[in-house]
Amino acid sequence: MQRPIWLLSLDSDTFPAAPMTTGGLKAYYQELGKNPAQVDIQLVHFVNHPEKIPQWLEQWQKDELPRAREAIAAGLQPVMGFSVYTWNAAEFLDLMREVKALCPDILIVAGGPHVQKARDYLFSEAVDIIVLGEGEATFTDFLDAGSREAWHDVAGLAFVENGELVTTAERPRFRNLNELPSPLNVISLLDSEGEPYDCIAYETSRGCPYKCAFCEWGTGAIGTKMLSFSVERIRHDWNYIVDAGIKNIWLTDSNFGALKEDVEKARVLCEIKQRTGLPNTFATSWSKKHGSRSQEIVLLLHQNNLLPHYHLALQTLTPLALELCHRTNMDANKYEPIAREMAKARVPIACELIWGLVGDNLASFEKNLDRLFAVFPTINIFGYTLLPGTEFYDKREEYRIETLPVAGYGKAKGEYVVGCMSFPIEEGLEGYFLITAHLLMSRGYMLPLTLRYLALSETVPVAGMMRAMLQALCTEFSSEIPGLDAGDKMGVYEFREELFITSYTYPERTYACVRQVAMQWIDDHMGNQLDAAGLKHRVLQLLDLDQAFAPHVGATREVVAQFDFDANAVIDTLESMEIPAAELFADNPTEVGIHIPGGVGDIIKDPDGGVWIHAERTSSKEEHAAKLQPVTVQALAVSA
Repeated sequence: MQRPIWLLSLDSDTFPAAPMTTGGLKAYYQELGKNPAQVDIQLVHFVNHPEKIPQWLEQWQKDELPRAREAIAAGLQPVMGFSVYTWNAAEFLDLMREVKALCPDILIVAGGPHVQKARDYLFSEAVDIIVLGEGEATFTDFLDAGSREAWHDVAGLAFVENGELVTTAERPRFRNLNELPSPLNVISLLDSEGEPYDCIAYETSRGCPYKCAFCEWGTGAIGTKMLSFSVERIRHDWNYIVDAGIKNIWLTDSNFGALKEDVEKARVLCEIKQRTGLPNTFATSWSKKHGSRSQEIVLLLHQNNLLPHYHLALQTLTPLALELCHRTNMDANKYEPIAREMAKARVPIACELIWGLVGDNLASFEKNLDRLFAVFPTINIFGYTLLPGTEFYDKREEYRIETLPVAGYGKAKGEYVVGCMSFPIEEGLEGYFLITAHLLMSRGYMLPLTLRYLALSETVPVAGMMRAMLQALCTEFSSEIPGLDAGDKMGVYEFREELFITSYTYPERTYACVRQVAMQWIDDHMGNQLDAAGLKHRVLQLLDLDQAFAPHVGATREVVAQFDFDANAVIDTLESMEIPAAELFADNPTEVGIHIPGGVGDIIKDPDGGVWIHAERTSSKEEHAAKLQPVTVQALAVSA
């Protein structure tokens, strides 16, 4: 009989993709293993449905457990391997325990970024052995090793022997990535329903030259030196992917645009798009050096309608945090010219911030956020999850890092940082309240234009106003959302989906609430200043505009909205990240045709998806776009 091997993977709840990681392990063994005919490697992929794991286990117990026991009796120890990430760790650790209880002699092997701190899992979980670093060759050598005694000779393993942790020799990285057989040789690009996967995670390179203290990328498995697959191989794979009907290609590269080959990769992708119409979108982690090469790629992708966003991973602008994270060369001043030029060219540019980094604090973070509201059309804020294998993880005691279990991602096994040497827990939790406010007000498209205007005008603090608005909305909808407690800041974060849907279910109450807070906020911060009344009037006009374009509950529809100012010119100006002149708000009745996609609570249920279903201009949209002067973005070299 064949030795049974099961390799399990689980997508995050937002990324239903083909099983490329476990596919890579299988492809490598089938081509380079010693005994491929004597093993039966099955890929088990849970696509966006962790609740299917118990169903699978029940079926496995019925159909496969007898085969596993038969193999054990024949001296062929079965193996169950798990690709472990933060988003699936809890589900998989639970499954490991259940499998081990059913079949104690099965070998449980774990790999992936979440288990690289092997001691944390080998002594307290059902894991027998951990693959360290790049897994393809290590897993193959492990399968071919045969006896447990031979594990010592396999580089890149960790296991327990006689109560002690054994770590074998470090395995050298692959230097020629083309030696790796493609996962596409062994995986199906159709999901369990027989439909093409929505997207695929594809790597064109490995390595990261940076060693950010919060990230495992440059210090873990992939190492610091960047290496690339050949353009010829990438071209072949991408053609195969789009021919299978996969609509979105998302790269796992750490710094796309850093290598000279990346320009040619982008050209290949655009050629495929022009020929086939696919992919719909292309996403990646961009090079931290946003110089001429990156911008050339960005413009090329944008011209071919492939760019959902050009994402700048700033993470923090607070000096101490930058120092402790080893990112002191990340200065927003360097990015502002790029961001503004990209916005004028209508290139979708975004930046990323992380709340909770060591060295940051709430006051500095809010000032940074206000500054970036005036520069970037889109900002993404994430709570800092303490990741195994990172410098901050190893120095958690030194930096007095305090955490809470990750919530909001199923049963993900991870830790939110809520306190450290630079901010207390109370402040850390308030930061998550701010994240929730930002998700609703900006990402949820409740008042993006109003926030942008206030940030550009530099009249009142914006981040603090968002928190005040969220506090008011929690009070307003306390009856509609049982269990919502505005005093429980992390609890409010966990109720963000309910808040999003409820706010748009009752838009009049929602906008009455935020109008009241905005007016009081301006009074509190401007007092009797000369332009306070004028600012309040313009903000009310902008709130009317935001309400008209906000996501809506219900069906798709077309409307014509009436405004008492030049709404189209105001929108155009703000989309260019410029402050509209006062005369644009003067009495000038304007009609704007609006397409409302609807879908809140149906198509989209979370605030992070609000941007995808906000309303858009119809008849006047093209008319006003035609008036805009085309902008050629000049390459601005930025040293990261």
